[in-house]
Amino acid sequence: MTVVGFDFGTTNSLISVVAGERVYDLLDDDRPVPSVVKYEGVRKVVGQAAKDELDASGLGVHGSFVKSPKTYLGDESISVDGMELSPIDVTYDVIDHVRRRALASPRNADYLSEITDAVATIPIDMNGHRRRALREAYARAGIRVVQFVHEPFAALYGHFRPRIGTDFVRRFDRKNVLVVDWGGGTLDLTLCRLMDGRVVQLQNAGTGELGGDVFDDALRNWILAQSTGASFDVDPDRRRQLRHKCEQLKIYLSEEDSATLYIRNFDPATGSPLTQQMTRAELDTIAKPLIDRAMDHVVALLDAAHISDSQVAMCLVTGGMSRMPAISSRLREFFGAHRVEVSQNSATLIAQGAAWIAHDRQQLELAKDIEVRLARGSYYRLVAAGTRVPFDGGELSRSSLEMYCADPRDGQAKFQFCTPAQQRAEAQRSDPRDDLETLSLVVDSAARPFIERLTLHTTLDPDGIVHIRAKSGLGGANERKSLHDLQFGISLGSARTNAGVADDPGPPREPEIAEKGSVVVRSNIAEKKDDLYVPGEVLYTYKPTYFSRALRPPQTQVDEHLYYQPCAICRRRSNDPDCRCGSR
Repeated sequence: MTVVGFDFGTTNSLISVVAGERVYDLLDDDRPVPSVVKYEGVRKVVGQAAKDELDASGLGVHGSFVKSPKTYLGDESISVDGMELSPIDVTYDVIDHVRRRALASPRNADYLSEITDAVATIPIDMNGHRRRALREAYARAGIRVVQFVHEPFAALYGHFRPRIGTDFVRRFDRKNVLVVDWGGGTLDLTLCRLMDGRVVQLQNAGTGELGGDVFDDALRNWILAQSTGASFDVDPDRRRQLRHKCEQLKIYLSEEDSATLYIRNFDPATGSPLTQQMTRAELDTIAKPLIDRAMDHVVALLDAAHISDSQVAMCLVTGGMSRMPAISSRLREFFGAHRVEVSQNSATLIAQGAAWIAHDRQQLELAKDIEVRLARGSYYRLVAAGTRVPFDGGELSRSSLEMYCADPRDGQAKFQFCTPAQQRAEAQRSDPRDDLETLSLVVDSAARPFIERLTLHTTLDPDGIVHIRAKSGLGGANERKSLHDLQFGISLGSARTNAGVADDPGPPREPEIAEKGSVVVRSNIAEKKDDLYVPGEVLYTYKPTYFSRALRPPQTQVDEHLYYQPCAICRRRSNDPDCRCGSR
């Protein structure tokens, strides 16, 4: 069985495969497949044919086109020419078309007779709901997603993997590399470090507000403001047509100094065309505010990782927007020309990286601990760094943890999940943390501190998502959270890392005095056999004589036992205010 690399992109999609230690891009007529679908009743036009029709189409037909279906994943439906379609169905149409075009590609050369398994790439900010929708679309096309990989992370792997064992790779050992993946739909950033044959993500950032589509919108609005022929209200069809022409104009100006945009019959009253001559300098002026915002994201990423721009050994730029001179020029101004490398195969690098990961049978691992914040700034490790993300169909990584609520007076136990900001072998209590999510669980506000039991169930699934379920022991309240903004590590090449699932997460650093509303861990380990360490409600089940008044048992254990027992007279719960029997 051969596992391919599948880059289902916002603008274009591509499948790559490794055979004989060489990577092959299964292109459609020597180019990636455009992620475009046109619906004509029961007939569907997908890929390059749909894009060609979009290029040549007149007004009134754009409502039947869907561009960038990946951006709609997670939505309930897409309105297409008056019909409501599922984003999963539209995504399936593109994925299945890409699969068939890859198999028919002249470059296939019988490497693949069928495509059934893939390492699929995803944007940094794709949450769990959208990942599940994407996995379902792949499944409908008969493709099992072995694992998901962040797009810029795959690009970095694809950049270094063919050079394994060379001075180029050794030159970056123990150094930081920033990947700027600037595509049509998203700007994705990942800061990584190469360490002893492994690539580890240190910090990620992603936004869908600065992709190439946003540049197209800004260019369209500028042309409408400049054009004297647009003195009428521009209807949605004409705005879509102009936006599509702006995308072509932007691409053309990446190679030429000037270009002319022309749309015939643009004015519905007079039939006048829309004509706009534009220079690259004007495009750079329009793009500057967006590039400034993107650089703010770069600076924020470096600040969050607590490193300076001088500590970045290389900035690898990929994605369709990397061809825009103003972007590469701005990055060279910031990092220095010698440290910025614009990928020459930016259209295929992500799929190639995924194909190499599939070929090397690499398995993603968590790069940092997943922790829960305890009282007085202590931390407890829920999932250890090095825990492997299970392949699809593999055994899930699960764990459970028993806890106390230190101060339940406001009726909420507050769990704050975080991860160390810096990647190191053993995180210290004083190290800065990045907050991931916060979960609040209803508890008995009348209970004493450290009485009500809380349980955390943690699961790491094949989508690279950590699912956390919290449950209170007496009230039975349940709350759930999913953590998707995580960093991963992977071996570079066929050598497997020795790091695996940590069996013992290690003891927490002991908390000091519990603060109001804090959560503390209840340890169930003792250095000697002593009933004093056993929770009262557990001890009573097998040693009720321990609670004889004559033996004067510790009051804490008596309270624990009574709290979990119903009233002996009315059988109500111990915290029920309607119990007036005196047994409370």
